[in-house]
Amino acid sequence: MTAIHVRVRAGGEQYALPVQGVREITRRQRITPVPGAPAGVLGVWNLRGDVIAAVDLASLLGLEGSVDSDEARMVVAEHGELRAGLMVEAVTEVGPLPAAIEPADSDYLTGAVRVDRAPVGVVDLGAALGIAAGAPR
Repeated sequence: MTAIHVRVRAGGEQYALPVQGVREITRRQRITPVPGAPAGVLGVWNLRGDVIAAVDLASLLGLEGSVDSDEARMVVAEHGELRAGLMVEAVTEVGPLPAAIEPADSDYLTGAVRVDRAPVGVVDLGAALGIAAGAPR
């Protein structure tokens, strides 16, 4: 698993997003709530004229976290036809991950690796972005 990943912090924990699925990283934007949206979906926001779903990555993973700090970022990601903004507490690093991947007990992770002895969950972009499109998990 030596592909390049964007490492982020969500719910106080480290996660990695495959860089080929990351389109841009921006500061937190004004989000409009959507009644009846799936859990983890904060609402929608305007990205240069396109309406994009905003997903709280920590909430999606069942974690508590705050995306109200100055470090909070929106990671605009794509997987096939799916596109959404993933709200994270911070973007921490971009680089390769170790090759040894361990299984992870989450529908939204493809596995986990250890970086400097700390676990880093590898996000399944298809599953994470699918929730924004209303796909059940």
